[in-house]
Order: sequence, then C-alpha cells, then structure tokens
Amino acid sequence: MADPSADEVLLRDGTRLVVRPIRAFDADALVALHARLSSDTIYRRYFGVRPHLSPAEVTRFTQVDGHARFALVAVRDTDLVAVARYESRPGDSGAELAVVVDDALHHQGVGRLMLGRLVDVAREAGLQTLAADVLAGNAAMLALLRTLGLPRRSESDGETVSVLIDLSQADVPAERRDRARRHLESAGSAAQPG
Repeated sequence: MADPSADEVLLRDGTRLVVRPIRAFDADALVALHARLSSDTIYRRYFGVRPHLSPAEVTRFTQVDGHARFALVAVRDTDLVAVARYESRPGDSGAELAVVVDDALHHQGVGRLMLGRLVDVAREAGLQTLAADVLAGNAAMLALLRTLGLPRRSESDGETVSVLIDLSQADVPAERRDRARRHLESAGSAAQPG
C-alpha cells in the first residue's frame, strides 16, 4: 500500500480490500464498477435508470476537493468495489451522503465499513450532520443507516425517506480519528494543483 492513508480490511469471507480516498486516476475503475452494478442497485443509488456515467459525472465523482466534497473507495486487487461519498454546500455544516457497493459484495459488511469510515471523516472535517435520501423500499440502506447508532431524524413522503444523522454527539476513538485525519490530509493534498 503506497498511500499512507490507505488501510487494508479483511472481510468475513477472507476478501482483502484497501480503503482510501478516491483519486482522479480511479475514473476508469469507477466506470467499470458502474458497468457491473445491477439495474436495481443503480436505481437505488440514483433513483432512476442510468446505464452509463457521463464523462462530466466521472470527473465530478473522482476529482473532489477533499473537504466539502470527499469520497472513499474500496479496492479489491485492481477493481474498485465500493464508493462512499459526501458533498456539502458552501457555508453548510452538513453534507449529503451516498454509498454504492458492487453487487458481488452485498451482505459482506462493505457498506457498513464504508459508511462508518465516511462518518468518521465527516466528523473530523467538522461537519455536524449527514443527510441521505433513500427510496422507501431500500430496506438495506435504511437498516445500514440505523447501524451507525447515531441520533437521526427521518421524514418520508411515501416514496423516499430523508434521514438526517446528527454527528455532533459522535464519540470517535483516537485510532479512528487518526485514520480519518489521514484520509482527509491525503485527499486534500491530492486535490492541490501542481
């Protein structure tokens, strides 16, 4: 692992993943991940049909500033297999989150792993809340958000559930804070020109 912010994780089935901040060079791997996703997974992530990511979307998703826009990826060998991201608006103390996991790794704890690390990074970045809009039928994502054990509020319009997670009460152990800080520093240095 050349990236000092990367950490290796061993899944229950023995699969080794490396978790690190996304990089511009992940563009092709992101496109390949999207191509492997089932139509159901795509629909749950984007709330609609999206057979391909546009070049502008790929650029936006892989070139983040490392603070207001941040993303972690999980890599197995050379394949990108999961992405967890947040994006905030200028002057906002919260951000919207999204997580997507390769269908082949569903029910392996990857979503929980990625979301937990993203929450730690968001706290370290000074965010107070994370928000997620989830399709009402996406029981897996709603359950995943509950596993965080953080205060949250939910509202539903029948089709979607808007979940607001309060990060202000999170008590993050020093080891996780250090890992989150390394992720932020690595992402921020990669976003710097030159």
